[in-house]
Amino acid sequence: ANVAAGKIYRFEAKLYTTSNVAGGVQFAIAGTATATAIIYEGLTTDAGLTTQGRAAALGTAVGAVTAVTAAYTVITGTITVNAAGTITCQFAQNASNGAASSVLVGSTFSIIEML
Repeated sequence: ANVAAGKIYRFEAKLYTTSNVAGGVQFAIAGTATATAIIYEGLTTDAGLTTQGRAAALGTAVGAVTAVTAAYTVITGTITVNAAGTITCQFAQNASNGAASSVLVGSTFSIIEML
């Protein structure tokens, strides 16, 4: 999503994943924009266990967990944009593993300017 300098945005990602139990999942909010302030939290749930992570810098991993195969993660946060650019949600394995891990079709990322 494109964001403008001097604006404040709230964002939410709802991510359905599949992963090898040894690989797991992790997420971050990143992009080409720079932030005056940012905070976001990720809650990852799999088989009744919830893992929480919070970040105050772009590109910091949240919702990181291994030993999951069908995790669901919700990331919410706000950003005050310093320099215009893009904001995106990133995904990676929590532990390097040769088996494929992915975010599934039907996952969403929304960003809304706060007035």
